[in-house]
Amino acid sequence: MNNRKLIIIFIACLALLFAGKFFRGKRTASFDPVIVAFDTTSLDRIQFISGGPVKEEFDLKRIGTTWEARQGELKATVDSNALRAILGPLAHLNAKRVVTSETAKYPEYEIDDAQASKLVVWQGNKKLAELMIGGFRFDQEARTASTYVRKADKPDVYLIDGFAGIGLKARFDQFRDKKIFKAEVTDLTSIEWMNATGSKQTIVKDDGAWYYAGMEAVDTTAFENYLSGLVNAKGSTFSDLTSTQGLPLAEKLTLSGNTMTEPTILSVYHQQDSISPFLIHSTANPEALFTSDSVGLYKRIFTDLRQFWPDGQ
Repeated sequence: MNNRKLIIIFIACLALLFAGKFFRGKRTASFDPVIVAFDTTSLDRIQFISGGPVKEEFDLKRIGTTWEARQGELKATVDSNALRAILGPLAHLNAKRVVTSETAKYPEYEIDDAQASKLVVWQGNKKLAELMIGGFRFDQEARTASTYVRKADKPDVYLIDGFAGIGLKARFDQFRDKKIFKAEVTDLTSIEWMNATGSKQTIVKDDGAWYYAGMEAVDTTAFENYLSGLVNAKGSTFSDLTSTQGLPLAEKLTLSGNTMTEPTILSVYHQQDSISPFLIHSTANPEALFTSDSVGLYKRIFTDLRQFWPDGQ
């Protein structure tokens, strides 16, 4: 092969090399990792619509300097940690890469209209963004998490590192108050239990110790451990009911204390539910009704108390 041919081949190879670099650079430059980036102080409403066959919808709305979660007539103040988990990603949501632009592959990433959750960001009546939030993946070995996201009006599906997608797939119940008691163990001075027939049992505090019916001493350490569990107890599942009217009262617990302006009353009702037959209400959180089975919240409040009766029943 003569020198002229070698030179031509060499130049052709160089041309191919530079062309490849050029087009790769062009493709890289065309990928913008920023999905959304907002000045979150300008946002005043965030709308959530869950994925799946039953669509749950609620809003977060700015009220002055705070945010409120609203679902129908239900309202809940959003605490700072929960708000940060949502506003943080919206301030700067970056993608690692595009995983697909083919609609046929959307179900694989749970990003199709049937499965994906939807998040809509508003400023007044102006829609700023509409995001589809798809599947969440956790790599146990690498200890890394990923979420799939796409803009509702664009085909690209993005892979996002971290747990940002969890905050963007929020549910209304996570913002609701789950506490059943709002005082400290040291505040309490008496606890009275009553059943549906009016039978009562009481344990009262006197000079730092607890006594059954005001006379028989109980194990103060064990009893205060029970009270600690009760004070820190939270409901896990909210009932769809808005009233206990017509339901039979099973038991009632009245907790009183020196620093309490009024007693806290915990009531449990029977409902026709074979899995969670107990419905629990607290005057310390009057808007909430919690469901419970026999080993959940009901056990912590009522069943665990019976060990301190003289007959243990």
